Amino acid sequence: MRLLIVIMLCISIVFGIEYKLLLNSYYNPNRLVFRLYKGAFECSLLGVAVPFYGDSNKCVNDKFRKMSNLSIGFFQNNLDLEQLYSVSFENGFCIVKYKNLNLSEEIIKSGYGVVNSNGVLNSEFLDRLLHLQNLAIENRVGLWNSFYDEMECFRDSY
Repeated sequence: MRLLIVIMLCISIVFGIEYKLLLNSYYNPNRLVFRLYKGAFECSLLGVAVPFYGDSNKCVNDKFRKMSNLSIGFFQNNLDLEQLYSVSFENGFCIVKYKNLNLSEEIIKSGYGVVNSNGVLNSEFLDRLLHLQNLAIENRVGLWNSFYDEMECFRDSY
């Protein structure tokens, strides 16, 4: 199974291939689980970190649990389990798309995550994420509306 995942990663990196995979779970919004023929694999989204109470972070407090619940609610409202998603890989992270919408961009634009530049090699993509984050902050959308200080702390930790 691990060999299959390594082969998929290598093919995706070399040839830029997108795979159509079924979303199986998002128990932790930073780790999506996709189903394969035999088993499943987890991957982290490229360029985004979503507040999740299970993570160790200097910003974790009582409000962080509420933020975590709201971010999971965002996933429940915007992602369908057992739906086929286009998945490609970059630097060990997943780029997930549905109907030409990039999930990382949608999370940042909606204010339910912050930009995590770790692993992002494409400067245009990083600039686009940072621009979307700035718009979310300015317009106080999503978690930036009620949890501005906590989101600022979370953003600064990345």
